[in-house]
Amino acid sequence: MAVKRLMYYPQDEALLRRKSLPVANLKNKRLKRLIQDLKDTLESQRGAAIAAPQIGALKRVAVAKFGQNDDAEEEPMLTLINPEIIEAGEPETGFDGCLSIPDIYTWDTPRPSWIRFRAHGEDGREIVRRLQGMDARVLHHEIDHLNGVLFLDRLRDPDELYTPVEGDDGKTKMIRLVDLRRGS
Repeated sequence: MAVKRLMYYPQDEALLRRKSLPVANLKNKRLKRLIQDLKDTLESQRGAAIAAPQIGALKRVAVAKFGQNDDAEEEPMLTLINPEIIEAGEPETGFDGCLSIPDIYTWDTPRPSWIRFRAHGEDGREIVRRLQGMDARVLHHEIDHLNGVLFLDRLRDPDELYTPVEGDDGKTKMIRLVDLRRGS
């Protein structure tokens, strides 16, 4: 198991903001190792997907566990090499969070309500698929990573960032970061 160190914002911002290079050779040992590193790292985290830049590799590769919609069953990890969006629905605001920006969340990120994408799988075969809802948000988020874009860049209102805080009653509640800074 080769769990890689996650790149974190802001200390690793320069790397996280670089655009990833396409994978030219779909059948080489380095790519197989990168894919396994991504899988191992995602397996060790509480997330739905991870992109190669998040472990320091500037290649257009991500792994995702679709089935994040309320009525869906989580699918096995799917490797996406050189993913690209072919079509996208109208943007909707909704939840976003990132393994590289731990404990910061929003419900204010606009992302397409659905997307149709093309990628190559781990076996080199082409994947063309349509995703909607949370699964579309997850893939859009990972493609953003491959383009050096963070969810913070898509916020309509930076004051709409939240973090979990334990209350006096011992229960965790979400508090806006701006309110924490004000001391409320």
